[in-house]
Amino acid sequence: MLTKPMRLSLACCLSLASLTSFAGSMGTPPPPPVVDDCPWMIIGSLGYAGLNNDFGGQGQSAVGRLGIGKTLRDYGRSSLGFEIGVQNGTTMQLYIPQDTLDELGGVPITVAVKPLLDLLATWRFTPISTTAMFGDVKLGAAYRRMDVVNRETVNNKSQFAGEVQVGLGMPITDVATLSLLYQGIYGADVNFQANAAAGTGLIGNIPVQSGVLLSLNVAL
Repeated sequence: MLTKPMRLSLACCLSLASLTSFAGSMGTPPPPPVVDDCPWMIIGSLGYAGLNNDFGGQGQSAVGRLGIGKTLRDYGRSSLGFEIGVQNGTTMQLYIPQDTLDELGGVPITVAVKPLLDLLATWRFTPISTTAMFGDVKLGAAYRRMDVVNRETVNNKSQFAGEVQVGLGMPITDVATLSLLYQGIYGADVNFQANAAAGTGLIGNIPVQSGVLLSLNVAL
């Protein structure tokens, strides 16, 4: 049986333990905020590009590209991800030898190169740990379409083509980077063929496109 002094001592010990536990819980710091090391990104690009097989430089024009991407895996000084984008097209005359055009009445052929859609795998890496500059390599495929303007006797053409973007960049804020990139979209010679008897023409390919992009990436 507990005596009165023993009961008083036990009560004091329990009260002290409760106060200590309460004080400890009050002093526990809140958990750190969760930081997404693999964020989604908005990519906006402006630049200048040219298409082969154009007449008189008409295939050269300003380009704009808008994309969305995500980093999938971070490996310290490098990261892997993907990017989906859309880029504007242009209108131009195709360069076709005059004797071939003469078989179809001699009228030049004008085409509208529609906006392209692309899907790219991305690799960003920092080659030198003492500098903020990084390298960008993007590889993938682009879907392109080229429609003949106001002429039903020559076919339109759609193709998938390989695409590469490569260049250097650097951060400009905590959430934004700026990159200067070379862009190449593979293709082939137009390989235009005329059928004088039928009065029709055949476009075999969409030509190569190459250019330079200034790209701004903003993490969401």
